[in-house]
Amino acid sequence: MAHYLFQYYPEEKFQEVLRTYHVCTDLHVQLLSEDGNVLINEGTSAPFCAEIMRHLPDGDTCMAQHLKAGKQALRFGEAYLFDCHAGLYHIVFPILNKKTMLGSVIAGPFLMDEPDASLILELSRKYDLDTRSLLSLSEHSYQLKTISPELAQEYKRLLYYLVSSLTSTGEELMSANNTRLLQQSRINESIQLYKNSGVRDTLQYPLHLESRLITKIKTGDLQKARKTLNELFAYLLLYEGHDIRRIRVRIVELCSLLSRAAIEHGSDVDRILDLNEKLISSILIAKDVYEISYILHDNMDIFTESLFYTSDKGNSLIRNATEYIAVHFSEEITLTDVAEAIHLNATYLSTLFRQVTGRSFKDYLNQVRIREAQHLLKNTDYPIMEISIACGFSDQSYFTKVFRKYTGLTPKQYR
Repeated sequence: MAHYLFQYYPEEKFQEVLRTYHVCTDLHVQLLSEDGNVLINEGTSAPFCAEIMRHLPDGDTCMAQHLKAGKQALRFGEAYLFDCHAGLYHIVFPILNKKTMLGSVIAGPFLMDEPDASLILELSRKYDLDTRSLLSLSEHSYQLKTISPELAQEYKRLLYYLVSSLTSTGEELMSANNTRLLQQSRINESIQLYKNSGVRDTLQYPLHLESRLITKIKTGDLQKARKTLNELFAYLLLYEGHDIRRIRVRIVELCSLLSRAAIEHGSDVDRILDLNEKLISSILIAKDVYEISYILHDNMDIFTESLFYTSDKGNSLIRNATEYIAVHFSEEITLTDVAEAIHLNATYLSTLFRQVTGRSFKDYLNQVRIREAQHLLKNTDYPIMEISIACGFSDQSYFTKVFRKYTGLTPKQYR
């Protein structure tokens, strides 16, 4: 009877993919079930492995190592290169369906350096090996495939691309895990930057980062908003001494600020309050600051929609337009430029812009520019002329006129 993994993914396709991988790399490759049993086998097992397996203690089996490596690959969000208890390298990639691990593909063994006596001596220290076994292992070690570390990375990528093409659900989950790890890495990078800059000695609550985050969300610049959010979390970790309880309080306050901004902008009150309640509930049960960060990242586009869109019609098209504006607002862009960038007729985009956002294209563009100008005026010492140019206004007098229209103050008075 066929294994239930093949109810989700066709067995013949797996055989084809694993055969292709084996032919291209000359590595032994197997599809394993979730309990470590071999379902598909391409290539031949290395005699070195057969010899060392005879000496492994109970519980320290190759199967146990492979299962553990598959779970590590799932945590890291990619194909995983690891060395086994015998000092040999393998590549593993988990097979998922709806967040459930059904099995894994494992390729190897191989070496990343020419075999020498140190490999055998290390095994003799770990396991009770007689002379015959040591000689046998030494002889078999020269039959193992040796590849460079750079080629091993390429083999790892190839396994990911081939297998994930069969398992779209798994690919989505791996991508999400990758995003979490990348985000965690960026928060840690920001922490190191703050430490190295000496900011830790003069820590104050990062109101400037909070203000910048809200500004970027209001202008639809999600890329910079996410970058600012990572910086904010890094600063909070230092400011609050990694106290998860206090960090939760600060982030709940931030959610309230974002919700208030959306309501003041005319978004549906009940929808925003419901969103905020669910978001805060998730934050309160999050295990660590990185999970809190991921939750807020995941909901940031919802806040952006609430701030910009008052209708569901054409949201995806207008989102494309606002994302383009968020990147290019400092340039001399026109409605036609944006329409061409997102492959729409300019007249249609103009109509759609007003229907979805309740504002004209020009009014929206000016608001984005003025919000950025407000942030720069409040948080930098740049001359007003430079801020004018940086925000897309080539004429300072026109910048002053537009600024007064939206804020009731001149740039100098606002500063």
